[in-house]
Amino acid sequence: MRHPTLPLIWYALAMVLVTTWLVGLSAVAEATETSAQTTPDDALTVPRKMRCTAWHTVGLHDYPHNEEAYEPVAFNESRFKLSVNRVLMRHLAPDAAADVYLILENDGELSELSCVKLRGYDDSRGLSCSNSPPSEFLLLNTDTLRFTHTSIGGWTFAAANENTAGDSIYVEYGVCEAN
Repeated sequence: MRHPTLPLIWYALAMVLVTTWLVGLSAVAEATETSAQTTPDDALTVPRKMRCTAWHTVGLHDYPHNEEAYEPVAFNESRFKLSVNRVLMRHLAPDAAADVYLILENDGELSELSCVKLRGYDDSRGLSCSNSPPSEFLLLNTDTLRFTHTSIGGWTFAAANENTAGDSIYVEYGVCEAN
């Protein structure tokens, strides 16, 4: 039996994922168009290390023994760390595709993120980041350190065990603090 609100949750989650993806694409396009026009006013300040806490995390999960049966899930509050990858920042050419390289650490697992600068509402500055191949997406407002984080995967979660395996799609938002 299907959950009565499942189509509504699917629609809402799809809209969040599409919006996140479109914001990322527009940021890449804007960064590509304006990269040659960078001025000191466009300088971006990112703390070297940050601790991030999600306020809300929602999504869908398909357990391994269920056939195409995603279930709405409210995930537990999560925490992760972000740090600037100083090695890549130092050794990659100034005309590299990314403006900033970050390391995302979650439960001991590391993910490398390539980020491009973007401008948001009220001229706030931020980053649009993803790993490669893309399964982690992060939007970070560098003025307020608020973030939106999305992860899509299943078999890509190497740390999954029999009880947590399956496909998951989740979106979370929260705030980071410099440390």
